Amino acid sequence: MTRFAFITGSSKGIGRDLTNLLLSKGFVVHGFSRSNALKHYNFHHHKTDLANLNKINSILFPKIDNVKEIYLINNAGEIGDITKIGNKSSNNIIDEVNINITAPILLSNLFIKSYKSIQSILTIINISSGAALRPIHSWGTYCISKSGIDMLTKIINEEHPDIRALSIYPGVVNTGMQEKIRNTSDEEFPLKQKFIDYFNNNELNDCKTVAEKIFYIMSNLSQFEQNHISLRDF
Repeated sequence: MTRFAFITGSSKGIGRDLTNLLLSKGFVVHGFSRSNALKHYNFHHHKTDLANLNKINSILFPKIDNVKEIYLINNAGEIGDITKIGNKSSNNIIDEVNINITAPILLSNLFIKSYKSIQSILTIINISSGAALRPIHSWGTYCISKSGIDMLTKIINEEHPDIRALSIYPGVVNTGMQEKIRNTSDEEFPLKQKFIDYFNNNELNDCKTVAEKIFYIMSNLSQFEQNHISLRDF
């Protein structure tokens, strides 16, 4: 039986490598992103700006029958302007919150509404961050919205016992976000040197390895009792 996955942020970073991996495993994948260079007979791209709520509200999940497993992977994330609350523009705050938490809530709501009545195993994977667990200087809205992602996971598990929701912490990953962090001024981000050291010491996880670990979790859900999983643990 075919397995389906819906992935936000499928055009780059972890989302791109996870999309490619799932396609290699026979999944049908629907990707949501602003751009796309991937072409595959089982890949369906939906050009979507997750900062735009009108675009999110126009998303429709396809009718699916006789499918073993269906996954929603809320992967897209945006750190936005790295600066203190009080210095950020209102529009930047709105965009960050829409991408990081509003879009996952809306998509999870639509996903559950669309597929809760069919005979398929439903799983929602939310890509969280260590920033959800503690305040980080100049990452305010990112920390706030990622903590919301963790609560979304808890709420889904509380309200829908037949649907498994997970928050996954990928660790420090070599993505465009890390490059942005390293290029921030010391004044705006006092922890900058720590992230430069991660890069110089080859301590960043690569996206392919992260994707492989996520797929391992997807393939072995019964082994994981906790719904909040750090990829550093295995």
